[in-house]
Amino acid sequence: MSGLISYSELQQSAPLPVAIDYPAALALRQMALIQGKLPKYLLAPEVSALHHYVPDLHRRMLLATLWNTYICINEALALTLSDFSLVPPYPFVQLATLKGV
Repeated sequence: MSGLISYSELQQSAPLPVAIDYPAALALRQMALIQGKLPKYLLAPEVSALHHYVPDLHRRMLLATLWNTYICINEALALTLSDFSLVPPYPFVQLATLKGV
């Protein structure tokens, strides 16, 4: 599979751009799991690390879109450039969906 980073390359690459408090993040996950039948999920620091190590700009944009919009992969793949409004101060994605109809 091309474009993937091996574990040895990952260890040699640059550190993450922000400090991550993993013990606090893991404690938060454990508290959430105790509360009941919540789905397993990635913590924000883990997603940040994944995003940091994605070498391809297209994949990085897809990952950022999925994370920031909470949409599923099929909805993300149906988006076009005209669905994005990146005008400050409130950039948004317009999603055509049948949810709630």
